[in-house]
Amino acid sequence: MKAARFAAAIGAAALVALACTACDGGDSAAPADGGAQATAELNGIQSTLDGIESDMAGDGSP
Repeated sequence: MKAARFAAAIGAAALVALACTACDGGDSAAPADGGAQATAELNGIQSTLDGIESDMAGDGSP
């Protein structure tokens, strides 16, 4: 019985520790310009896809 209580206490402590590390107070680990960088990358990808689509439209093969 004592071992079960000890194991439960250890499990509860581990759960609290995990919860505390997951909750960082709303601070973001992402860089401040992450949004702008992601937008630039997505624009580059869209440009590449548009170019591929344009090439395929003029290709004539399915």
